[in-house]
Parts: sequence; C-alpha cells; structure tokens
Amino acid sequence: MIFLKLIMGTLIGISLLLLVALVFIGRDRGLALFFGPVDEQKIDFVTLSLAPTPNQFLVCPKGYCNAPSDLESPVYNLSVDALKAEWMTLMNKQPRIEKGSVDSENLQYDFIQRTEWMRYPDSITVRFIPLGPTISTLAIYSRSHYGKDDFGVNEQRIKNWLSEL
Repeated sequence: MIFLKLIMGTLIGISLLLLVALVFIGRDRGLALFFGPVDEQKIDFVTLSLAPTPNQFLVCPKGYCNAPSDLESPVYNLSVDALKAEWMTLMNKQPRIEKGSVDSENLQYDFIQRTEWMRYPDSITVRFIPLGPTISTLAIYSRSHYGKDDFGVNEQRIKNWLSEL
C-alpha cells in the first residue's frame, strides 16, 4: 500500500512539474521540444513528391505539379497581383496564422496555422501563377507536421479558403 502511494505521489509530482514547465516555456516551444521543431522545407511544386500519409492536401493547376493533386486549381479573372492581394487579405482574417518565408521572385509564400487547443502546426505553401495579364491561378500545399492523419483538416481548410476567395 505504501509503495502504491509512493508511485501515485511520484506520478502526480512529475505531472505537476511538467505542467509548470509547460506554462513557463509555452505550448508552442513545448511541442517543439517534444516532437521536434517545425521543419520549414522549401517547396518546389513542379518536383514535389507527396508523403505516403494522408495528413496533406495539394491543389495544383492541371499539368503543373509532378505529384497528383487532390484538387485542380481554379482559374481567376484577376491579375496575379490582384489574386495575391485577395489571398493576403484572406490570410489576415484567419485565426492562429503566422507568416513564414517569402519568395517574392517566384510569388511563393509560406504560412503556419496552429490548431486551437493543442497548437499543432500545419504548414501551408501557396504559389501564385500568372496565366495572362488578367488571368491567374495558384498552387497550394497544406500539410501537418505531427502525426500521420489529420482527420481531413488540411483538405477542409483549403476548400474553405478557396470558397472564400
């Protein structure tokens, strides 16, 4: 009986210590310490190959990406600059989103959006593609960093954003 109380006391003590440590370092840093840092890899849509896990969603114009896309990109009657401006306005309205790296020469932008409660990070890369002076499209790759399944979160996010755009 004393041994059981000692084990329970130790487990409670360790749990409290972890909780206090998490409060001081923050959830985001705690996740990075436990799972590893968010790997901000440079995405090349033309040569992209997808991971075998379902925790990702790819939108590409027909024939643009080497990897099979989950959804064909819509074509917009907007210049590429206007499409980019509309997208950035949409991103500014999104909760828990951080701007990442920018490749302005190639019109490619990275974002990280975290889940509300657990703060798991998902990376979203978007590239704006001019098709003419007043016609453009985009490629989007949304993926989770932790786990193997995202329960359709990346797909739903991108479909929602495209419908709002």
